[in-house]
Amino acid sequence: MDDLQLARIHKIQLEIANEVKRICDENNINYFLIAGSLLGAVRHKGFIPWDDDMDIGMLRKDYAKFLEIASKDLNDKYYLETWDVSSGYGLPFGKIRKKGTKYIERKSKDVRCHPGIFIDIFPFDNVPNNKVLRLIHEYRLKFYQYLIFELCMYSISINYKYIKRLVYTLLKKSVKNKSLKEIKKRYEGISKKYNSKQTEHVHAVGGAYGYKKETIKTSWVLQVDELEFEGHMFKVPKGYKEYLTYFYGDYMTPPPRNNRYNRHDIIELKFDEKLESNKF
Repeated sequence: MDDLQLARIHKIQLEIANEVKRICDENNINYFLIAGSLLGAVRHKGFIPWDDDMDIGMLRKDYAKFLEIASKDLNDKYYLETWDVSSGYGLPFGKIRKKGTKYIERKSKDVRCHPGIFIDIFPFDNVPNNKVLRLIHEYRLKFYQYLIFELCMYSISINYKYIKRLVYTLLKKSVKNKSLKEIKKRYEGISKKYNSKQTEHVHAVGGAYGYKKETIKTSWVLQVDELEFEGHMFKVPKGYKEYLTYFYGDYMTPPPRNNRYNRHDIIELKFDEKLESNKF
């Protein structure tokens, strides 16, 4: 992927993000930039130049409201994808995709889902305060997520060895008669288990950094502020400085050049259905 292609991807992702922002602003739904998108807003006032995605977070109640309204009000240029909408899609968070485009990741090349250029919308669920309960919560989610990945044909290796592999195999056999839909429902039930309680931490469900890293202080995201992103104002967590310090340390200092890369491993890219695909 060259710089011109990445710039075109950014343009489409910003277009999608503005549609998400429109729906949220019109319906009193709180959202906030997270991860590299939040870092980009603070350090670059837009995309990190070498980043290839855009991430938005919502607390679960806002996420549920957004999905309900977007399913009816989303501009028809876009496609709302969740694992309830696309049976072959195996991620516990939503994507808004641009119709008529392709953005195929190597890990999902065999997955039966929409192929378009996307931004990610992550729900945030409460996690237990007790460390033991939190560990159980993490591993239950991890187990069901791995099952879903396998059933949906994601190319993701499981780094379990010996005893862990044996336990995983036995657990897998215990749900062999369950449908994919039932397993997804079980995952969501576990993830949302603590949302009726006040907890000190929440986690971005399905976040790329993993459960532990994606678990942050609730206070950081309960209130929002606004920052510029590519000439547009987007909401960000009120505690964005604490969030970014936790995730990246000295976040205002860019990484060395050899650590600047887009991480989605795109193997096929198309900007318009009339254009030929670029395969890498």
